[in-house]
Amino acid sequence: MDFSCIVLFLAMYYLKPQEWTSAFESIRFVQLTMLASITTLIFRERSLKLDDFFRTPHDWAMFAFFVWIVVASPTPVDTFKEMSNRLVFYVVVIHTLTNWLRLRKFLGWWTAFIVIIAALALMGEFKMFDPLGSYDLTHGRMKERLVLNLSMVNNPNALGHTLVPVIPMLYYFCIWKRPLFMKQIGCVALILPLYALFLTLSKGGYLAAVVATMATLTFGRPKTVQIIIGITFVAVASSAIYLLPRMTELNKAQADEAIQGRIQSSIHGQEYYHSLPYGVGQGNFVKVQFEQHNFKKAAHSTFVQTGAELGKTGMFLFLLILWCCIRTLMFAKTQTPEQERVRRLLFVLVISFVVSGWMVDFAYRATFFMFVAAIGAFHRHLHGLMEIKPDAEPVKSKSLSPAWSARMLPIPSVAGVPAAVAMQIEAAPEVVLSPKLASRPMPWLGRSPEPAPEQAAAKPKFWNRLTLMDVVVTLVLLELTGRFWIYTIEQFGG
Repeated sequence: MDFSCIVLFLAMYYLKPQEWTSAFESIRFVQLTMLASITTLIFRERSLKLDDFFRTPHDWAMFAFFVWIVVASPTPVDTFKEMSNRLVFYVVVIHTLTNWLRLRKFLGWWTAFIVIIAALALMGEFKMFDPLGSYDLTHGRMKERLVLNLSMVNNPNALGHTLVPVIPMLYYFCIWKRPLFMKQIGCVALILPLYALFLTLSKGGYLAAVVATMATLTFGRPKTVQIIIGITFVAVASSAIYLLPRMTELNKAQADEAIQGRIQSSIHGQEYYHSLPYGVGQGNFVKVQFEQHNFKKAAHSTFVQTGAELGKTGMFLFLLILWCCIRTLMFAKTQTPEQERVRRLLFVLVISFVVSGWMVDFAYRATFFMFVAAIGAFHRHLHGLMEIKPDAEPVKSKSLSPAWSARMLPIPSVAGVPAAVAMQIEAAPEVVLSPKLASRPMPWLGRSPEPAPEQAAAKPKFWNRLTLMDVVVTLVLLELTGRFWIYTIEQFGG
């Protein structure tokens, strides 16, 4: 039930049924789904303890970021009410993804809902199914640039950047190390987001797709292969990308009113970032900019928005969360192809968010809190920090009588225990195994004994707290972010 709730939340978040018809307008689907998630989490078999909330660096960084958002706000009570649902769902997701199977399914549903968004946009464009009136919006106010008339993707850039991560996600979920049938499904499904992204005519979407795809295809590969892929992408994509619609406009950015408007917002954001320790407060960037400069334009950058609204401390905590995610994924040692698949899918979400974050204002989006929670759950599973539920219920088999056991085929010697000894142990009414023998798996007995006490007590070392290295790396990232921010102003400013 708890897992169904977070999948339902993904559906509500992307598809927004309250916007499809006026009959649903008064129904708060997201709030109801969240309430159901909290209820199932509270009443599940294993109750939550205080230390369950602070088991990984992601937890510490996320809670610190939330506290700073509230403290830095001119209206902390209102901000707490507005932002608490994000933190609550972070907690719900991280404590619901209790095994590898759930984590993989969650990412599969995430991929599917973005594909559905692409399919709905294309069906509206070709008038196959258009209950939202997307066709009129696309060919009217949006000037032939594809949109889907839902609040999250009702402009071309938002739709384009929403579709960016699903391209490599489909590759890893359906094609990478999959059987032929799944590969065929993946190749067909890829057509939808690729064509929809093309029709958005979003320059930022094209750039983000190229960079994110290159980064994810090189991730986890040998250094030599990474270098070859990187060089090939730079050589081919740097020239081929200009064949896409509107990309040549980048060469005359100083004369583009839309780009110059964003640069002006970026300049104002720099002013608040350096002069106000607390920033202008969450959600106040456009309002303060209009009051002080009589200029009303969104930041069009997650990093600009975060820096302007939360100051340097807020930007530091934001980058700390991203660093914790990247560090977990970069240094993870997976044991199976399915674990590696999860690792790569999570990396796609992080790198797509970072790249798109310089071109669209996705700050405080639920997707940010969800992918951080998913990576936190991945970290817990990888280092044994979560009570993991089995991926499937064990198959119950009836125990055989000694008479039937004697009629079975001879059992070969396993782990140094002769078959005859094994049969005697099975037939004996009471057997006390030595710790050494008890620690060994003995499938021929029809049971898996608990490990010996001395083995069960041994725990691997794990990274579950923020360290000095994390602080130092984040400070370096903070400096690099500030420099890149200035670079974009100087490079594209008029």
